[in-house]
Amino acid sequence: MKNLCLLICIILSFSAFSQDAEIATKFSENGTLYDSLDKPSKPLTQFKKDENCIVIGYLGKDNYKVKYKEWVGVLSSDFLLINDEMMDLYYDFQEKARKKLIEEKENRKKRLQEIIRNSPEEKAKRRKDSIAKAKVAEEKAQRKRDSIAKVKEIERQRLAAEALLRKQAEEKAQRKRDSIAKVKEIERQRLAAEALLRIQAEEKAQRERDSIAKVKEIERQRLAVEALLRKQAEEKAQRERDSIAKVKEIERQRLAAEALLRKQAEEKAQRERDSIAKVKEIERQRLAAEALLRKQAEEKAQRERDSITRVKAMERQRLAEEEFQRKKAALRALRIKDSIAKVEEDEKQRLTEEKAQRVRDSIAKVKEKERQRLAEEEFQRKKAALRALRIKDSISKVEEAEKQRLAAQALLRKQIEEKAQRERDSIAKAMEIEKQRLAEEEFQRKKLALQALRIKDSISKVEEAEKQRLAAQELQLKQAEAKAKRHRDSIAKAKPSEEQRLATEAMLLKQAEEKAKRLLDSIAKVKEAQKLRLEKSESRNTCNYLINEYDEFYKEQLIRTEVYRLNKNLTVELYRQGNKVNVFLNLSENLGCASYLTRNRSSVRIQLENNQSITLFHSWNIDCEDFNFKGTISNSQMQKLEQSAIKSIYFKGTKGAKEVSDIEYRTFFIEKLKCIE
Repeated sequence: MKNLCLLICIILSFSAFSQDAEIATKFSENGTLYDSLDKPSKPLTQFKKDENCIVIGYLGKDNYKVKYKEWVGVLSSDFLLINDEMMDLYYDFQEKARKKLIEEKENRKKRLQEIIRNSPEEKAKRRKDSIAKAKVAEEKAQRKRDSIAKVKEIERQRLAAEALLRKQAEEKAQRKRDSIAKVKEIERQRLAAEALLRIQAEEKAQRERDSIAKVKEIERQRLAVEALLRKQAEEKAQRERDSIAKVKEIERQRLAAEALLRKQAEEKAQRERDSIAKVKEIERQRLAAEALLRKQAEEKAQRERDSITRVKAMERQRLAEEEFQRKKAALRALRIKDSIAKVEEDEKQRLTEEKAQRVRDSIAKVKEKERQRLAEEEFQRKKAALRALRIKDSISKVEEAEKQRLAAQALLRKQIEEKAQRERDSIAKAMEIEKQRLAEEEFQRKKLALQALRIKDSISKVEEAEKQRLAAQELQLKQAEAKAKRHRDSIAKAKPSEEQRLATEAMLLKQAEEKAKRLLDSIAKVKEAQKLRLEKSESRNTCNYLINEYDEFYKEQLIRTEVYRLNKNLTVELYRQGNKVNVFLNLSENLGCASYLTRNRSSVRIQLENNQSITLFHSWNIDCEDFNFKGTISNSQMQKLEQSAIKSIYFKGTKGAKEVSDIEYRTFFIEKLKCIE
């Protein structure tokens, strides 16, 4: 009968659990519907995000029985949009499971009592009692047969015995009831003790978690201090490398300056050679001009001689013509006779006088032309001599200016060499000081973290000394430049062209210095960018942990990564506790509280670049400081996050929502999920 009642209770509980509900909801992600929870299970169909479905029941372990179109299967809560009715279904399942557990415990107690009652020892005891009763009855019958007189006594004794037996039975029943009450009381006390033990265990676990959190916080602070010390050491090493790079750069500038001076010396020698070549060219031109003038004078004298010859030839022709005319006149005079002879005589005298006059005039003209030619030659000779004198003076002036320029360059070179020597000496001193400082820092690093202040002070003193040394070097450089400028100005006063040349050289030197400075700045920027990229690459390629240990109390592995920054207002951490993986997203925005309550549950939707999205729900305690989201992430969601970079993250709090799309570290989940495997 009792077994039948137990069976009926079990059937009723199963029927209560098997009651189906119909709750309308939607799919939160793309996925597959399976026929059962068994592994392996058969896939029924594929579904897509935001499609409608009906939740029929809750099967436990975050699994729901879902009806989708004509299929009925099993699906995890990660693929469903959770609503209040589904959470009520979850709580009903938990309540029914608790009641079922209590009923099973009561049934176990009843079965235990039944087993105790039907044990062989109890049966043997009852058998012995029945045998004893039979012997008593036989003795009573024998005594009845033996003595009727004793019947009443026996009857009285029997009645007394029966009364005693009734009393004993009642006492036994009372003791049984008392034992049952005691058992119930003991069971109640045991349950209370178990509840108390559970509460104490929870309090102990909470205290242990708090102590672990404190230890972790202390460890985190220690790691932060170590990281700060490492960062300071790296910055110090970087400064050392920068100082060495500066020394090398100064040496490179010195070599560049020497190369520039060599180039300027070569250019100067070339200019000297060019000036000599110009002087030779001028001399050659002067000689050519003199030769040309001589040639022109000779040609002019030849033309004059030719003109004199032509004049003489013309004179001879004229004389011959006159002789012919004279003969003709004589012939005419002979014909005219004496009257004409007188006229001819007069004409002859006149012609002779005219001829003599023309000869005298032509000789005077030739002499005048010769005098003019000689005067022109004298003028050209004086002009060439004056030009040669001017060229000689300009050459001497150029040579004097060149000497002054060479002296200035030699002085500048000497000053640059002295400056370079001083810089080398200061670099050697700085390197010696740097070696001593490195030795001191190596000794200081071996001490406790409390001596970090002294290290900081010594670093500041060395940096101050380095600043003073650089300031002194810069002052010396400015003084040398001012001195060189004054020297250039004094040279420039003597020669304007030299001033222009020196100004040009100064401008070129300044441009070279500015170019070198820009080059140094660009190199420094490139080195800084390379350093940042290297640090970022090293940080992304390594796994850094705040916690990475095995919990002996709970027998599970605890892993918590360090805080990574997705942008200036958003950080992320990964936390594994056994087989459970959590993601902590901390947004410096006022979105209300991060709540796990079903009526206003906080959530985060991670949109990937491959157009897939992951929805996470807050599953830890309520947190109202900024927006500190802590949610559980499943294996399927981890696989999706490892396949694509982050596009945006949508946060939903109790008072507001915000979408963050300016993600700087988009490949965080691809690179860091492996750190908690």
